[in-house]
Amino acid sequence: MTANCGVRSGAYRTGLPNFSKGELAPEIWGRFDVDAYQSSVRKARNVLILKYGGLTKRPGTRLVAEVLDDSEPARLIPFQFSLTQTYALELGQGYMRAASSGGLVLNEELLITAITNAVNAQITAAYHGYSVGQQVYLSGVAGTLGDFLNGRFGTVVSVVDTNNFTIDIDTTGKGAFTSATGGTARTGAPSPDPTPPVVPPVVPPPDRPRLGGFDYGWYGFF
Repeated sequence: MTANCGVRSGAYRTGLPNFSKGELAPEIWGRFDVDAYQSSVRKARNVLILKYGGLTKRPGTRLVAEVLDDSEPARLIPFQFSLTQTYALELGQGYMRAASSGGLVLNEELLITAITNAVNAQITAAYHGYSVGQQVYLSGVAGTLGDFLNGRFGTVVSVVDTNNFTIDIDTTGKGAFTSATGGTARTGAPSPDPTPPVVPPVVPPPDRPRLGGFDYGWYGFF
């Protein structure tokens, strides 16, 4: 963190306690006659300027989740629903995911009643309604198996039946399933998802237009 918090003029240095105007543009580094000069800073890195003029270190960052498909381009766009609800939207080809408060926004939590020890662990959850390719977030699993699974995302690789599916996580030798807490035990199949819209193909960027320019007193047209 660097913050040049003083202005040197001649043989003395004056401390500036107020930085409410933010960073100075290089064009006015010497413009001490400008009012903003007395409440600004030349360079501020890794800090946030507070409302009343002080500085504080910026908060750190953390990995919330990897993109759904790292082989395709994706965009991360901030979205503010209200003064108290803000999100980061991950937009990819034909999908959108939302993150907020340090994690991905999840659907209904289901009660897990069994997990097998296998290369592709089989999970039992009544009327899960998942399909191949969807991601599930695991939590509430007890024991050593829970220490390995809790807080992880798994991708559904196969749907065995209405109550069982397998994920791409190897639980071999990770301890037997004992119990799990939290979630809803469904008693019937959920409502079907709406028909997804047709995803258009990826549009390649257009070719650059041919340009003509001014050269030695004549115009060129191509």
